[in-house]
Amino acid sequence: MNRTAFLLQEVEDLPPEVVDELPSDVVQDLKDGVIEKIPEDVLDSLSESARDTLVDQFPDFVPEGFIEAVASNPTLAVVLAIIGVLAVAGFVWGITKAAMKAVVFFALAAVVAWFLFAQQL
Repeated sequence: MNRTAFLLQEVEDLPPEVVDELPSDVVQDLKDGVIEKIPEDVLDSLSESARDTLVDQFPDFVPEGFIEAVASNPTLAVVLAIIGVLAVAGFVWGITKAAMKAVVFFALAAVVAWFLFAQQL
């Protein structure tokens, strides 16, 4: 279970059976914004059913060991960084291309409108 996945927006996001098992000081700290995630020792003290409920509600988006693999392999980190940069560049290119299509379309519409307007004079 990836414990870093349990970053919370609100305590109300947690299932009631998990909140019942959490210590009251941890619940209050979560509500007050003092802590952003449930501490590992508290997670370890939860019952098996409560942990299963958390895992079902907050699935792991990062596979186990992925962060360690990237940290220990600089080539993989560089490849992932290049993929990220290409993804952002592709997004910007797509937005720019769509904007240029809109500019050309509305420019042609304006030319046609002015031509038709000039015909009526």
